[in-house]
Amino acid sequence: MKVKKNWGKGVMKGLNALAVLLVMQTANSACIWVAHQPEFPEAANKFKIIK
Repeated sequence: MKVKKNWGKGVMKGLNALAVLLVMQTANSACIWVAHQPEFPEAANKFKIIK
């Protein structure tokens, strides 16, 4: 069985896409706890849909 030489690049691209999707989800949702909204990084504000 032959394994692709650069399979690691494909895996890393997939993980990068997953990380960006998770940042987009957290940027556009609020905390479910009423008394606690953690600090949000300023760099992630560019992923917000509603500003």
